[in-house]
Parts: sequence; C-alpha cells; structure tokens
Amino acid sequence: MFRNICIFMCTLAVCLLVAGCGARRSTPAAPVVQTPAPAQTSPAPAPTLKAALAPALRQQPASRPRTEVVSVQKGVASWYGRRFHGRRTASGERFNMYAMTCAHRTLPMKTRVRVTNLRNGKSVVVRVNDRGPYAHGRIVDLSYAAAKKLDIVRSGTARVRLDVLR
Repeated sequence: MFRNICIFMCTLAVCLLVAGCGARRSTPAAPVVQTPAPAQTSPAPAPTLKAALAPALRQQPASRPRTEVVSVQKGVASWYGRRFHGRRTASGERFNMYAMTCAHRTLPMKTRVRVTNLRNGKSVVVRVNDRGPYAHGRIVDLSYAAAKKLDIVRSGTARVRLDVLR
C-alpha cells in the first residue's frame, strides 16, 4: 500500500513539474499608476431585458375577467380595406385596415365581437367602429387585418358566427 502511495505521489509531482514548465510566459505588465477615485460614481450598468421585465411578469392579475357571450348571429361576412383606409368611420375615428375592427348595422359602437369562420374554425375578436355592410345578405364587414386572420381575403366572403361579448 505504501508503495502505491509513493508511486502516485511521484507521478503527481512529475505531472505538475511538466505542466509548470510548459506554461507560457506573460509579458511584463505595465507599471500600475494609482489615480484617485473619481468624486462621482459611475452609472449603473444598463438592466438586462429579463431584469426590466421582471416586475411586469410578477404583476399578473389574480383572475382574468370573464367574457360573456350576450348574443349570437350567423351569416355572411365580407371585408373592406385599402379604398377606405384613412377615411372617417361612423364612430368618427379614422379607418385603419390593419386594426381589428368591423362594421355592423345595429350593434353599438365599441362593442367587442368574436367572429368565427365556420369553414375553418378560426376566430378573432374585433371592435365595432363603423356602420354597414351595405351589400345585401351580409351581416358584418371586417377590416383587412381581421379578414386575413380568418382566411377570408382571397374568397372575399365567408359564412361566420358572431358572438357579441360583454
């Protein structure tokens, strides 16, 4: 046993000696000049994205407000976009074809509506900000953005279900 310990210690000493001899020599360092510390402290480093978002991540609502379906309608939806972009709507705001909005004949302005494409099951929540549609047989006109999410842009119209939300 003593012999094994002696062999191990000698091998360890040789390895350390070889490792120490093979180390690179560093260039001599420049002389260190000590300067007095500045009177004001340097600004703190910029916070990371994780640190910046930490308070927002902790402040989650205790429970989500429930959205209640008030009424349901089924019918044909169409969409409108570029030709009306920037014009005034019936609510007085400017129409934005990239916003999630719609036009409905009778629902109050600012009513939120979940529109579901019955062909593919996709749905979006839009806000009523205009009056229409004026084409026969249609129940809602969607903005371009809403129609794109529902895959209605190419066909132009689709059968939909409207869930009026409270």
